[in-house]
Amino acid sequence: MQPVHLIVLTHGLYGSSINLAAVKEELINLSSPLPLPSSPSTSRSAGPALETVVYLPTGIKGPKTWDGIDVCAHRIVEEIDREIERLEDDGKDVVGFSVMGYSLGGLISRYIIGILHARQPSFFSRHKPISFSTAATPHLGVLKYGTLTNTVVHTVGRQLFSRTGRQIYCLDKEPEWGGRGLLEMMADPDHVFVQALRLFPKVMIIANGCQDNTVPYPTASISYSDPFQDITTIHVETDEDHIVQSYRKVEYPDPEDLPVDHSNDLDEDGEDVQIQIKVIKNPISRVTNEWKGRRRQPLPPPFMIFPWPFNYMLFLIFPLLLPFILVYVTTVIAIANFHSRKRIRTHRDTIENKPLLVSSSISLVDTIENTTRELQNTISTTVRESNSLDGTSTPPLSDPIEHSKIAPLLLSSNQKLMIKNLNDSIPNAERVISWFPWAYNSHAMLICRDTKRFPWQEDGRGIVKKWTKFVYDAGFIGLNEEDQEGGLVEIHGRLEME
Repeated sequence: MQPVHLIVLTHGLYGSSINLAAVKEELINLSSPLPLPSSPSTSRSAGPALETVVYLPTGIKGPKTWDGIDVCAHRIVEEIDREIERLEDDGKDVVGFSVMGYSLGGLISRYIIGILHARQPSFFSRHKPISFSTAATPHLGVLKYGTLTNTVVHTVGRQLFSRTGRQIYCLDKEPEWGGRGLLEMMADPDHVFVQALRLFPKVMIIANGCQDNTVPYPTASISYSDPFQDITTIHVETDEDHIVQSYRKVEYPDPEDLPVDHSNDLDEDGEDVQIQIKVIKNPISRVTNEWKGRRRQPLPPPFMIFPWPFNYMLFLIFPLLLPFILVYVTTVIAIANFHSRKRIRTHRDTIENKPLLVSSSISLVDTIENTTRELQNTISTTVRESNSLDGTSTPPLSDPIEHSKIAPLLLSSNQKLMIKNLNDSIPNAERVISWFPWAYNSHAMLICRDTKRFPWQEDGRGIVKKWTKFVYDAGFIGLNEEDQEGGLVEIHGRLEME
């Protein structure tokens, strides 16, 4: 049978598979040396034995993501089973399995692998786990900062998004989970979710360092602090793909230690007075070099940007439209929540709610670890050693810089425990920090979500390429014995054109 590396790519809250078109495109480019049509298709090139299949789930589009992380995961697992059955009917064997999750899709993906591993026998006893990766995923849920604005947003936000909203705000306490929240349970090392995560020899965590107004750095990177919260107090070194190589806190010198720039003698009331002038050169000025040739995006949100003169007309009539907008949004949310509750009840009636507390067998874990040890040695994580400007630069993902006192990060005890457990579970994870200080909201830019409407999101192309290359290389090296270029690629899953 034709060996296949199956990659499941899951979108985020209120999204669709079309949001991940750029990620799909880069996987196609890596998997086949031949140009491919834009429609779902299969391209074959001579030689390679491995086929890469990218599956984009279609069953959780839009408001269906409000039904709960667990409910969405069950739906996608059903799609995965159907896809594997389809591949087997075509004479193909899924020998490798990778998961990629964007935003909420990362949490759904963590639940997916838990469901698969809880099976008896485990899904991974037959389909080798290759890589697990997330981009801008709120692993700790929604964070709370000690500011009035954040408090208001946090208070309002927890009422939205139905069951999923309660889960990401850590307000859910389910009896089947022992009275704990979903995210807390998914980070418990004694549960199947963490056990499943440990089976993947290659793990990547991607986080925006700044300007992500949706999923801030600490929750995306599973970190205790936010060293990038005030970008005016740090100096960041990035590469051409806007990936952080190192950063350091900017230290202002003591004025007493500064040399005299120049002095003036003044005659005041018949007395000679000498005035010494010392100049502190602002080291922050170098930050502007990172923005060379770029402009910060306009203050209005991207969806409010219209050509002249409609842009000015919008601001004039916006106060009149605001009451109607609020009524419309409230109505839409209420209707969506109503339908979400109906879908949740249907889901509970049709799917047996099995508690995922089944511990993995030691023999299975040993088997997976033995088969992947060679893969880990072959494609070990490359550690970049960035040259420091003054010998005090900080490598990415170590957080010695205290977070801002202006907006302190308020982590709960459960969130701190999640950080410890998750980091202990994936100690060799490759972490990537993107840096887009000029973005209005870098959350969408990270995956080039809609470059046709918002061309500036193309700045995230380097991150997308790094992410997809990581996943493709893990499968290619781990499943291909021969060193050869190219491969077979199939993109399956309908892309909804909006």
